[in-house]
Amino acid sequence: MTQPPLLPRPPRRFHTDDILSGRVNLDGYPFRYIYVQPSPGGVVGAAFSFGSQIPEEVDKVLTAVEFLESRGWEVVNFEQGGLIAHLRRRHR
Repeated sequence: MTQPPLLPRPPRRFHTDDILSGRVNLDGYPFRYIYVQPSPGGVVGAAFSFGSQIPEEVDKVLTAVEFLESRGWEVVNFEQGGLIAHLRRRHR
């Protein structure tokens, strides 16, 4: 008897633009821990602008975190000067 194929695990990394635009909804997310970082284009742009866009990308991370806090998530830690936020879902 063959077993059904395993579904791929959901990601734990999410990008700010996906959260802020509503492309990602974590209300039914099955795991407790995630991390949020700027969208790939934002990081590349910040690197080529010699860091002048870093505060803008940090602001996007913080805005995404504040939105997720209103949806039952809480910050555990920030890394890389605020460019990566680790969150966990609060107990229900």
